[in-house]
Amino acid sequence: MNLQPFEYYLKDSGLKESTTREHVKNLSRFMHWAKENDLTGIEHLTYPELLNYIQYLKTKKLSTHTLNIRLNSICKYFEHLKEEGRAESNPARKLYIKGAVKKIVHNPLSYTELEKLYYDYEKYTEEKPIREAKQHLSKQKSIVVLGLMIWQAVHSGELKKIEKQHINLKQGMIYLPSTARSNSREIKLETAQILPLHKYLHRLGENQTYLIENNSHNLIARITEELKGLNQSVTSARHIRASVILHWLKMYNKREVQYMAGHKWISSTENYEVQELEGLTDLLQKHHPFN
Repeated sequence: MNLQPFEYYLKDSGLKESTTREHVKNLSRFMHWAKENDLTGIEHLTYPELLNYIQYLKTKKLSTHTLNIRLNSICKYFEHLKEEGRAESNPARKLYIKGAVKKIVHNPLSYTELEKLYYDYEKYTEEKPIREAKQHLSKQKSIVVLGLMIWQAVHSGELKKIEKQHINLKQGMIYLPSTARSNSREIKLETAQILPLHKYLHRLGENQTYLIENNSHNLIARITEELKGLNQSVTSARHIRASVILHWLKMYNKREVQYMAGHKWISSTENYEVQELEGLTDLLQKHHPFN
């Protein structure tokens, strides 16, 4: 069977080349199994038949994680068939094999810790000696970037794509462009961000299009190393982003959090939701044990 249309569908969804290849490879494995089992009308595959495929995969001693990745590829294929009008339903849509829950992040920071981290870092940068105007701009840039990490959960791929025109200080909003990892979205700025952003934007040259024009990954890495000196619980930029998303799940429903975090798939948000619910269960058992 020609899987090129499926490959185009995946690429149009914004997936990386390597991810697309893996999905196509998984689909080829599934097609091979279906052919061996005389299942020629894949678009009419039933839920019980899909369960037979899972049983077959389990004989291969694959991990739960790998099984779910392969099921995800099949799920995406059926979404592609539905879009083409070749299938009416997706039998793999709600199929997920439960196993050991992999934590998104260990020891997430609370919202209070995140806010304190911002204000402590602001004070830390202000106390740094300044020898030239360029260093003053660099300090302002670091404060602006940390604010985006803590209040908008921005990652380095998004940071390098933010243009000055994407920031609306009057309305207190910022537009975050899409990347290979995330969807675009418009999200509220916190009050504490407005003045630092105003000062930083005022200092940027008129010919500068982007908010950050140097290497965003290196900038975030440097900021993260400095944060570790202020709070030893901080492990990485990913740790901060995950902590923010876990906090959002306490405040909003998962569809809202999916949008705010820029997750392409609701399953990404649900992984955080599982960890948040487990944390709540642990807390309840600690203070109100049932046994």
